[in-house]
Amino acid sequence: MKKEQKTKTWLRVVTLILGLGFTVSTAAIGLSGLFSKNNANSNVSESTENGENAEEQIQMQIRGYEKVLEREPKNATALQGLAQIYLQTGKMELAIPVIEKLVAYYPNQPEYAGILQLIKQQQAQQPATPPQTK
Repeated sequence: MKKEQKTKTWLRVVTLILGLGFTVSTAAIGLSGLFSKNNANSNVSESTENGENAEEQIQMQIRGYEKVLEREPKNATALQGLAQIYLQTGKMELAIPVIEKLVAYYPNQPEYAGILQLIKQQQAQQPATPPQTK
């Protein structure tokens, strides 16, 4: 009976460790995907090859995501894409409300809350800079 109890305990520990590892790796993949620049860089490279300006391409992507969100305000893919563009272009003040919507609409996705917390911490640590003129 003692041996059976030890086996059950080990199974619980192993299951817990594997479950925790899966959760952490899933969160890491989600975070890396949101902050990955490879996706946006490949889109910008393709648009530049086609003769389009990179800024025009970014604006087209933003408008596309916004159109989807007009029809489907809770569309996670569009919200993630919009947040990613804002983050990659350094527009934190625009990214935060989008990520806050992700947190509100999808509370079972803890990586959204983690990303939001990281961004707010970074923003709090950065001194306010005056707007740049061209």
